[in-house]
Amino acid sequence: MRVVVVGAGIGGMTAALGLARAGHSVQILERAQGVSPLGAGLQVSANARRILVHLGLGGEFAAIATEPSRIVVRRWDDDSVLGEAPLTGVHDARFGHAFANVARNDLAALLVNAASAMPNIDIRFGVQVEEIDQSGSHPVVRCADGAFDADVVIGADGIHSVVRGVVAGEDSPRFSGWAAFRAQVPRGRVEHLPVETTNRVGPGAHVVSYFIGRNRSHLNLVFIAPETEWKGESWTEQTSLASLREAFHGWSPQLQDIISAVEEPVYKWALYDREPLSTWCNGSVALLGDAAHPMLPFMAQGACQAIEDAAVLVRCLEGVESRSAAVSRALLSYEATRIERATRIQSGSYLNRIVFH
Repeated sequence: MRVVVVGAGIGGMTAALGLARAGHSVQILERAQGVSPLGAGLQVSANARRILVHLGLGGEFAAIATEPSRIVVRRWDDDSVLGEAPLTGVHDARFGHAFANVARNDLAALLVNAASAMPNIDIRFGVQVEEIDQSGSHPVVRCADGAFDADVVIGADGIHSVVRGVVAGEDSPRFSGWAAFRAQVPRGRVEHLPVETTNRVGPGAHVVSYFIGRNRSHLNLVFIAPETEWKGESWTEQTSLASLREAFHGWSPQLQDIISAVEEPVYKWALYDREPLSTWCNGSVALLGDAAHPMLPFMAQGACQAIEDAAVLVRCLEGVESRSAAVSRALLSYEATRIERATRIQSGSYLNRIVFH
């Protein structure tokens, strides 16, 4: 079949790789000009890692991953331990694969490189999709500079998805009331810190830290704080180091030591999600990842759920030929398999905005 994937993010690329391995012809359309060098870290649990291994990417993923020894929750003011979950030898024994932290751009580049090596995948960057036309016998994806015929269209184009409007009508992102400061500190400045994922929780705010990059090159820091004025969503919007220090003044000496190692640029973006959908499909068009279920980052499952979506979608389209009725049935099967779990995690992430604070 001819599959058009709109969006070259984590979920879209994973779907493209799986569909191509199954013999489908895949066209990927991405509005950005290429893989961004920016972006936060990702926590990748076994549910997603096993899918990447199944795609033959286990070795490449291991090369960019850091495997923390534990997840620990600490009190905001004195750094005392409130709870912990050991990971080394535990997560992999129970779930089959080790828990890992990666830089988002490293994983994105890995997936794009793998897709670029496949003869039945074509990736086009700098393409803005304007319309999905389902008036004929098959969907047509119309862009500013051309059109692409398809048997299936997959909307993996993020929280501001164009394809979502075709499936579910128009709606708007929902501001959470929180914003995230992001910074990365070279490993040499924080060499003394243990290799673990730490969540420091306090009144109205929390801070997550873990190592990412090849050979643990950087400590990834995400500071979540309440926000009423900052509404920018771009990962490239910068704020001052002074504003970060002010927002977390009075937190533990251990956190102050980490903040003292931070240098500009410091990035800040407001956190949005959307109301859960009751359907992800319309005819031969389906959504996955943030286009279907954009999540707040408070369960660290956004990328993992997009990868799960991709795996189930590939399985449901297995053996399906380019007949619209068969395609529609396969996409409805995908929706039925995924929507309850993804919506539950999406709702849990929304609830955690209160639980964490």
